Amino acid sequence: MNCRRCGEILNANANYCWSCGARQHDSASTETVAIPVVSAPETFRPATVRGPVGSHSGQLVVATGPQAGSRFDLVNETTTTGRHESSDVLLDDVSVSRHHAVFTRTSSGRITVRDLNSLNGTYVNGARVEETTLHSADEVQIGKFKLVFWEATL
Repeated sequence: MNCRRCGEILNANANYCWSCGARQHDSASTETVAIPVVSAPETFRPATVRGPVGSHSGQLVVATGPQAGSRFDLVNETTTTGRHESSDVLLDDVSVSRHHAVFTRTSSGRITVRDLNSLNGTYVNGARVEETTLHSADEVQIGKFKLVFWEATL
């Protein structure tokens, strides 16, 4: 499949172009698309989680992208994502800005995501956002990575 905007070659199940960020399907579509389950490669190296284990307000699970299956507990007040090696959640791909987005725990315990003026933007459930509060099962797209957010049940 090719991107509708720039012509880049894409995975047949792609909702967005990893190159230009263009949405590939009409939002009014009622078509159901099956997404294959991808397991993490055997060479997967688990991420180092910074902060106290078990005290998170939520978790990000990488659904698609090179790190599919990875899980990141949101243990700190802020969790940075990007391609830079100092990011709390390192998403190492050219479709991700060095400092792409930040997840923040509010005083009420909710988690928000804020785009850090990234080139390709940050999307929640298919809509480009500057900042929004997340809810369980929300899909956050950062570059070609799709991360599913799950709220902690304490």
